[in-house]
Amino acid sequence: MNKYKYIILSLLIGLMGTTSCEDWLYENINEDAAHEVLPEQVFPIVLFYSAQLQFDHAEYGTYLSQTLTTGGRSQTSSFAYKAGWGDFLTMNRHPQWRRHFYDIGANAKEIIDGAHEAEAWNLEMMARTLRLMSTQMTTDLFGDMPRSEAYASNSPKYDTQQSIYDWMYQEADELIAMYENPAYTEAATNIPIDQSIDRVFAGDLNKWKHYTYALKARLLLRKLPNWSNNAATCQEIITAVDKALDGWQDVLYRFDGGNGAQNCPWGEAFSQSEQGGLGWEGRGNMLGSAIPTAYFMENILGVFESHGNVSGWAKDPRILAFMSARQGPAGTNDTGEEMRYLDTNIGMDVSYKVENYPNLFPEVDGKKVSIYTQNTGYVPLFLEEELLLIKAEATYWAGDKPTARALTMQAAEVSFERFNLASIYGSSYNRYRNNYLGNESGSGKYVTDYFPADGFNIGHIMRQKYVCLYLQPEQWTDMRRYNYSCEENGRQYDNVYVYPGLKRPNNIYEAHWGDDPKAWINRINYDPETEEKYNKAELERLGAYKNYQWLRKPMIWQ
Repeated sequence: MNKYKYIILSLLIGLMGTTSCEDWLYENINEDAAHEVLPEQVFPIVLFYSAQLQFDHAEYGTYLSQTLTTGGRSQTSSFAYKAGWGDFLTMNRHPQWRRHFYDIGANAKEIIDGAHEAEAWNLEMMARTLRLMSTQMTTDLFGDMPRSEAYASNSPKYDTQQSIYDWMYQEADELIAMYENPAYTEAATNIPIDQSIDRVFAGDLNKWKHYTYALKARLLLRKLPNWSNNAATCQEIITAVDKALDGWQDVLYRFDGGNGAQNCPWGEAFSQSEQGGLGWEGRGNMLGSAIPTAYFMENILGVFESHGNVSGWAKDPRILAFMSARQGPAGTNDTGEEMRYLDTNIGMDVSYKVENYPNLFPEVDGKKVSIYTQNTGYVPLFLEEELLLIKAEATYWAGDKPTARALTMQAAEVSFERFNLASIYGSSYNRYRNNYLGNESGSGKYVTDYFPADGFNIGHIMRQKYVCLYLQPEQWTDMRRYNYSCEENGRQYDNVYVYPGLKRPNNIYEAHWGDDPKAWINRINYDPETEEKYNKAELERLGAYKNYQWLRKPMIWQ
């Protein structure tokens, strides 16, 4: 990988704003050459791309975890993750790779090096926190990858995923120690950081500290349920979550709306775009052509066969925060307004069009109600619900199921508030809420389906997390951590199926998946645009070069 000097895009300068620090000015020896970019000017770009990275991972994961599908049934597609686990090896790029190593990694390195030299510890800590987040997301998608020598040459060696995790655990602890040390947080050499530099926390290091504790909890969670599931690990996770929650504020990257990258990547501005407004390395959300899956609707949301004014559309009232019903095709027996859905990659009947399936930019009484899929929405980097459910999972495996259940219900309550269900349902809200979460006495029509006091199990936690983290990367990572536990593959945890009803896609790509009916996809191949051209020897050493079997290889935490 080449070590480039990255120049801020004029579009993003207009979006984020910049500041300067006179002590860090560089002499421009050649007036015709680009200036060195100040570290505090680069940070808004790294933060922006950190939000974009969340989208990149979630856009793959929402199909691979079978939340959404398309109206097609082809075994191959330009977007293999949307088809029947199609031919990933022929996709010309995976944006997550370039986003980490180029957009975030290279720029973060410049910030960290410059800030360290100037003893601007606040900026260094913030950039290292984003680099830590990006590193975990990237290794969790690809496995082994360059880290220690990532910018030393065009063909750096790949570190093992184990060594990357060892580094991340150490990095998290080092960062937390810095955030808790006034010698760093109150240093006179720290630079002023406001909203124009840090769009998320305006330079508040206490909030960045809590975010770092949350990342530590997520890192430790990878040890459950397969890697190191013991009392000590569970307690480490619980402690990290408690530290994060003590003064927690959600980590949200908000968009103002407007032109290009000023819009949320999940917004309608990018709903039919293949590139997502960020050039060839990006992807649009293409939600305008997406369709909810039978698994998401039936097994997760509990959709009803027919809508009723009292019963609603589904057991889980959040359905209206995710989608709104549409009319069926004219000239058929199915013209009514319904929440239609499809099995994954089974294809539409010839009478139907995408427009007959739910609108994933939901509206209630003509008003847009989604918090994610509006142009002025936000991309979550970390939410309170996730922390609560991380703690619930650790508490469950520590043997305290009643507390795990209470935490799971608390996370659902926070999720209801996040998705503004009281506004969506108006005077009917309490009825829908109590049906799902229970009334003051704890009883409700569907409480035993989602939070049974007797028989509460790990599946209830993970399925609640699945819906709480709608359109977020952890959805697919969690499913892989539990090895797609379902009836089809026979894998159980604590004697239950975690994701009952889950199946491999229809019309699966036979060339890669037809030889083993119990093989599931666990990772993505390395980006062909860079690695196959410049680092082929390392891919061959790993056994990953043009090898579809690589997609099946488990992560260390599986």
